[in-house]
Amino acid sequence: MAAALPLICVIAAAEGPLAAACPPPPPPVRDLALPRFYADDAGSVVDPAADAAHKAAVRPLAEFLRRVAADADRAWREPKPEARETAGRCALAWIGAWAAGGAWLGRMTTRQAEYQRKWDLAGVALAYLKVRHLAGAAERTRIDPWLTRFADAALAFFDDPARKRNNHWYWLGLATAAVALATDSDRHWQTARAIMQDAARDIAADGTLAEELRRKARALHYHAFAAMPLVVLAELAQSRGEDWYALNDGALHRLVAVTASGLAEPAQFAERAGVKQDQRTSPGAGWLTLYRARFPDRLSVIATRLPDGHRWLGGNVMVLKEALAGRR
Repeated sequence: MAAALPLICVIAAAEGPLAAACPPPPPPVRDLALPRFYADDAGSVVDPAADAAHKAAVRPLAEFLRRVAADADRAWREPKPEARETAGRCALAWIGAWAAGGAWLGRMTTRQAEYQRKWDLAGVALAYLKVRHLAGAAERTRIDPWLTRFADAALAFFDDPARKRNNHWYWLGLATAAVALATDSDRHWQTARAIMQDAARDIAADGTLAEELRRKARALHYHAFAAMPLVVLAELAQSRGEDWYALNDGALHRLVAVTASGLAEPAQFAERAGVKQDQRTSPGAGWLTLYRARFPDRLSVIATRLPDGHRWLGGNVMVLKEALAGRR
């Protein structure tokens, strides 16, 4: 037993119950022009004005994903079967409407736009995984090819070898794996596995990530932000009988351990990064909850309730765990 670590279809055409439960989807967003919100090259100091502009620009995307993720979760958690089906079909209708409109497939005018595209891809593909069992042939014909194009567009940005293979690469791995499972694409699964292997090689013997340590005051934040997609990615692999936690002699366990320890005592990362850590760092959004559910003896229980989801994780991660188990 390992030692425990402390942790601090378009809606407008719907009729009956579906139409009553689901508002019409917002117009799909095809093009993105997002400002960078950091004031320094290291990406450690947030520019308040740029941050506000960024949040305003992504609000339509965030609102869409939050609604889809919430409905996908309700498709598993509503007490009545008819309510579960209605929620799931609402999620499918919204996803289908944006698929038909080619959302996220237009022009990305900044790097930040490309980063946003792959985060949102992860969220929509993971939410779709939860409700795919309700999709009919027509919906799958509309949604699956769109997700494939969406993933290929996000991957193309990283065809340039000059792109950093940091947390953005890991998030792309999660997004690609989710698309692979959602569309039964072996090609995308092989790509996701290769990205996970890259990540495992990036994790040092002490569990740290060199690229994320360079984020200075936000080094701890970005270790948690890198662990977030990697733990969920490993959970997707578990649903296929593959143990990605074991890659590179348990590299992901090392990353989780050092990040959890840093969250409990940020001074550890102040020493590693050479600067006091940003006090806004949080435990993240669901990755620790998932990890603790699979490895309860590796992390001690804490009084503070851990977050259980995020729109970029398709909503509640424990619902995702149930959905993945249902696919086996």
